[in-house]
Amino acid sequence: MAERWWIDEEHRAALTSRAPLDVAAWMQPGAERHVLSSDRQSAAVLWSGDVPLLVKWRVPIAGRKGKTWLRASRERAEADAMRAARDHGIPCPQAWAVGERRQLGVLVGAVFIRAFDAQAQTAAEASATDPQVAVDMALALRRWHDAGFRHGDCYPKNVLLGGAAGEPRPIGCPKGRFVAPGPSLDDARLKDLAQWAVGSANAAALGDPFAFLTFYGEAEGLPDYEALVEAVLPLYEKIMTRKAERVRTRPLREPEGPPAPQPLPPA
Repeated sequence: MAERWWIDEEHRAALTSRAPLDVAAWMQPGAERHVLSSDRQSAAVLWSGDVPLLVKWRVPIAGRKGKTWLRASRERAEADAMRAARDHGIPCPQAWAVGERRQLGVLVGAVFIRAFDAQAQTAAEASATDPQVAVDMALALRRWHDAGFRHGDCYPKNVLLGGAAGEPRPIGCPKGRFVAPGPSLDDARLKDLAQWAVGSANAAALGDPFAFLTFYGEAEGLPDYEALVEAVLPLYEKIMTRKAERVRTRPLREPEGPPAPQPLPPA
């Protein structure tokens, strides 16, 4: 068993005052650790304190461990994507630390740690009450895409608004990457737009899930609204079909709901 950590040295003291740099230690429950969300193999936890921290941890389930062999964890990939975004002038939270524990190259567990901005909202939360969010986010997405950034999980829940940083900033982007800048309609851009439309369809305050494309396409270099919708629609329908199938089969797969992820045992 071996562990490796990538640490922003500016925050080392603040991290080690909370817990040792041990992957399992950062997964444990505690009085100041509040689970924000979870699935079968991961959790996002708010660790309150003088400086609140977001701790995302993952323990791959048995059927997925083989896919992690010698591959960066989602947590490290997200930290790398965020750093690349900042290097390209896109505001993005900074990872304070990422830790991986492996056995013979297979990921056993990983953690991602950054500051938690309690004043920020996700675009999904903000759009439920403020229609201006759709416009602001369409323009932000266009800037990011023209700069070459492709989010990969481009849903409104994966963008932060407000708070200390102010500007929209991508989060939850382990699939994030950069391509050549410019207004080309490559597959990765279309996927981002389709995902955003799916997320917009889930927002009760919005009618047309493609309305944001009106503002997204205002700058020169891309087709008009109708052509953009035509290009995005096949991917949108594909994602929606898969989503509906997951919802339909969930009671059969997980009749009692998804099981809570199990942290690694403490040392």
